[in-house]
Amino acid sequence: MKSYYFVRPLEDVGKGDIPLAGGKGANLGEMIKAGFPVPDGFVLLVNAYEKFVEANNLEKDIENLLSTIGDDYTADLEKASIKVKSLFEKGEIPKIIKKEIDEIYREIGEPHVAVRSSATAEDLPGASFAGQYSTFLNIKGKEELYAAIKKCWASLWNDRAVFYRGKHNISNEDISHGVVVQRLINSEKSGILFTANPVNGRRDEISLNSSWGLGEAIVSGEVDPDQWIIHKKTGRIVSEHIAVKKVMTVRRQQGIDLVRVEEKKQEEVTLNESERRELLDLAIKVEEHYGAPQDIEWAYENKKFYLVQTRPITTLYPIPEPKDTGEELRIYMNLLMWRQGMSDPITPMGVDFFSTAVKNVIVKKKRRPQVRWLKRSGGRIFIDITEALKFEEVLSRLRENKIPALFDSEPITFKALSQVGDRYHAELKKSRKSVTSLLLGIIASLGFGIIKMKMFGRFRELYSKMSPRRAVYKATKFGHNKIAALKEGKKRLQTAEEKLAFVEQEAATVFFGIGYGMIFWLFPPINALAEAIKIIDKHMDTSSEKGEGITDLEKVKRAVHNCVTTEMGMEMLQIAKKLDETGEEPSPEHPELQRFLLKYGHRGTEEIDIGLPRWNEDPIYVINLIRSYIEHKAYQEGIQRFYLDREEAEEALTKIVTGLKDKGAYRDAKKVENLLRLHREMFGYRELPKSILVKGIGILREVLVEIGEELEAEGRLDDKNDVFYVTFEDIRSGLKLQEKVWKNREEFQREQLRTFAPRVITSTGETIYSAVEEESGDGYRGIPASPGVWESQVKILKRPEEGHKLSKGDILVTASTNPAWTPLFLRIGGLIMETGAPMSHGPVVAREYGIPAIIGVKDATTALKDDQIVRMNGETGKIEVI
Repeated sequence: MKSYYFVRPLEDVGKGDIPLAGGKGANLGEMIKAGFPVPDGFVLLVNAYEKFVEANNLEKDIENLLSTIGDDYTADLEKASIKVKSLFEKGEIPKIIKKEIDEIYREIGEPHVAVRSSATAEDLPGASFAGQYSTFLNIKGKEELYAAIKKCWASLWNDRAVFYRGKHNISNEDISHGVVVQRLINSEKSGILFTANPVNGRRDEISLNSSWGLGEAIVSGEVDPDQWIIHKKTGRIVSEHIAVKKVMTVRRQQGIDLVRVEEKKQEEVTLNESERRELLDLAIKVEEHYGAPQDIEWAYENKKFYLVQTRPITTLYPIPEPKDTGEELRIYMNLLMWRQGMSDPITPMGVDFFSTAVKNVIVKKKRRPQVRWLKRSGGRIFIDITEALKFEEVLSRLRENKIPALFDSEPITFKALSQVGDRYHAELKKSRKSVTSLLLGIIASLGFGIIKMKMFGRFRELYSKMSPRRAVYKATKFGHNKIAALKEGKKRLQTAEEKLAFVEQEAATVFFGIGYGMIFWLFPPINALAEAIKIIDKHMDTSSEKGEGITDLEKVKRAVHNCVTTEMGMEMLQIAKKLDETGEEPSPEHPELQRFLLKYGHRGTEEIDIGLPRWNEDPIYVINLIRSYIEHKAYQEGIQRFYLDREEAEEALTKIVTGLKDKGAYRDAKKVENLLRLHREMFGYRELPKSILVKGIGILREVLVEIGEELEAEGRLDDKNDVFYVTFEDIRSGLKLQEKVWKNREEFQREQLRTFAPRVITSTGETIYSAVEEESGDGYRGIPASPGVWESQVKILKRPEEGHKLSKGDILVTASTNPAWTPLFLRIGGLIMETGAPMSHGPVVAREYGIPAIIGVKDATTALKDDQIVRMNGETGKIEVI
């Protein structure tokens, strides 16, 4: 066969040819090489695109047009992309390229073809670009082919593709575009196949859909297809939805058309059992070949299945590492979500630092074995909770949220965990160990460090009960002494090895030594309110909002004294007030800001993560917040509200005590008064341990920056702060770390795009983002398509051009979406659609952006109204009108 320069048969490219053929072309060639049933065709290489751009002098035009994008980003981007599209369509394909296209097109018989974009920035591990570039079906003849190719090239610069690249931090420089020309399968039926369940994340299930005709109607969301969830190993149907398929896409003499399905076929099942089995087998083989879950488009013609596209599924939450390879189901709980309510990812060093702290507190420092129940996934930390869930006693406590904890824990996680435990209890208890062996296992895995800490903590708790104010003094002194010791230890460090060992050794001191060391002193003051409520309940009804004392008790909780967090917020309001009165702008150099940062500069927006800067390193958050207070004159209301709350709290306390006396409970009245005053005086100290703990993290962060400076000087890092995108092991390796930094930073930024992280995940990959809510008659239901819970006002849109009606966080309600809607997804908090499938455009983009989505909601655009407040759950498909 003749060799070409600008084109190549699909079978002559493979997975290593993305820079040459683009993602789609390389994937299709790889599938042909692997023996999968892929229609034949060719790929127009990226050098043809580059030659076209050069020949028509388009590079400067593209740069100039993109530079015109200003504050009105969406509108400006749309205008620029329309101009770029026009330039491409008017451009002339060089004769040398046309000659090669003509020759290779003749070789495959000049059939009707599908012309698909194949960009170099496409079908990547973290960004699939699903639906962002153009595809043209049923193209016939050279002139039609040239026109379709130019439109595919132009789609590299359409508004949704440029927007998507920006969202995923993918540069517009050095990207290029191939074009796949593939024999069109005139399919009797077609569909999409995910080799993992894209809604719940299970890797042991496939998600399959099917409808009549070409696949365009499914991808665009025009038709509600038949859908199956099938267990990979057994072939058992987990769920089935046979739809009324009213329309389908068909081939015409030129192009394609959407037509009505004949009546008798609308409710007919599109795939029989043997066909589903054949597709299941194909799905498993494709996934095994690529080593990762795949999103596959298929077509069926003349009793044969064809695979016309595959790409990695980029929206699945990663299975926790190290992976459990045994047959037994394992269940993991998101530790920082449970303890800190923290959904965002933490940097690679942040994960390693926290994991090291846990290991150091539970095992002897010299041993440091791998703690298998401590897992890492997506920049979050999980713990294996499987063994505990095997016991009914544990599940009972979880259901009632009666698990003892050192701090308040996030209750939704407990509820979700109990529901997962109940669902899998029969399966789990088959391998249940005895209570004795479980307890011995817990003691062995936790080590004597925690046991010792808890025993010492019990002593502090008893002491603080007898002398709460003295205990607060001791807690404060304890925390400050630990910080002083850290600072002193830091001064003695000389070599990078000493510094690294110091950070690892003191990680446990910071997280557990300071945090738990202080909190044990503070338990009785923290619990004073609970004791007071028990006494009040004996004499007054507090069981409902209308009960006596409940409103006053709520008031007593407000504006407590000695709360470092409240004090910090008040100081920011006072600074805003002073600067507004003097007409000054907030800046890092201003004395007021300098004083504030000296006191609170160790804090940050995600301060548990040692890898993220503190306010004294980057005060932009503080400055912007103060500027906002000034702009909206919000400081006056905030200051007045705080002091008014304090006055009302004192009045409420007096009212409660008087109420008890009026009921003749004089002794209890005095006891309640003492408890409530103790609460108001001491409860604020609850925030102090974290403030001091974070100060300790800041000190160790400074040590890591010093290590980073040395690594930068040695040429192992490009920047000292890159040290936070590697691990302790990486630093000790002696290797150059630039490539690892780039990879880890990219993954971290990708995980930041997730609005939600799962509270619970299983070893099958199943993700649980929230507890299932109880049924309510006031609401709607649809098919869950992207997980997450969101509550906001709805906006009903018919077209993407109406996007200006959306406010940040609105829930978009529409009949269906296509790629033109993509720019609006940055603004919305949730998506509700009347039609579509879990693999159609809307849900795919929603999952990529971490936005909950529900599809198949009957009459959603007429049943729901603009500005109506609803709560949607993308895991259950429930929409509740608030």
